[in-house]
Amino acid sequence: MMRWEDDSQSPYGCRLVCTGIDIDEAMEERYLKFHNGTCDIDHPALDIERFIDENLRNEHIEYEPEAIDLPNSVLGSTQFNSDGSRLIRISSVLYRQRNSLTKKGRFRFTCAHESFHAIFHSRLFRKGGRLICSGQHVREDMVESIPMQSDFTEWQANRGAAALLMPRLIFMENVKRIRTVSGSVNTDTLVQNLSTRFDVSKRSVQIRLQTLRLMMSRDDDMVLEYDGIDSYVDRRER
Repeated sequence: MMRWEDDSQSPYGCRLVCTGIDIDEAMEERYLKFHNGTCDIDHPALDIERFIDENLRNEHIEYEPEAIDLPNSVLGSTQFNSDGSRLIRISSVLYRQRNSLTKKGRFRFTCAHESFHAIFHSRLFRKGGRLICSGQHVREDMVESIPMQSDFTEWQANRGAAALLMPRLIFMENVKRIRTVSGSVNTDTLVQNLSTRFDVSKRSVQIRLQTLRLMMSRDDDMVLEYDGIDSYVDRRER
């Protein structure tokens, strides 16, 4: 369960304490709420811009999709205002690449990353402030807490981005279905298929598979794991 604790070692004086699974569950709940509790399991890609514009606006979170005054090295930022409102801003360079086959995954992941900041990290900036995220912060492979790490915000936002774009149970059910239909499916085919279904980069899929222990790295090769896959149950069937 997510909870806030005082922490003198944190640069903010407090810390959002949670596990990766806590984040997975919280973001899957957000995903399903946006879809009114249902999910087209075979077409699960989230419309991230509509999610921010429609769903988060109710929480006083605004969206500036083409912030032309952000430095080139910055992918996105979240502004926290003293009145509790928040503003998600995305680099104009990244925004213009949103329809590129090779770049749109980066755009979508950054939007989801900033969404997590806006939803869960406002307590850190009650008097106002801003989180500025460059490539060293928005990373598909930084999804777990590092021992002795003082700043928890970025790994949480990265885990949250992956969990929002590839909700755990829905992602696992897609893995299961692809394997069932294709029989013996190789890693590359699985990654490509999941990348297309969730509209994310292949790198994001690989990291998600590893994080959920569905794919392990052995001797620099990726090997599929076949155990421990739970089935997603559509809420319409409950």
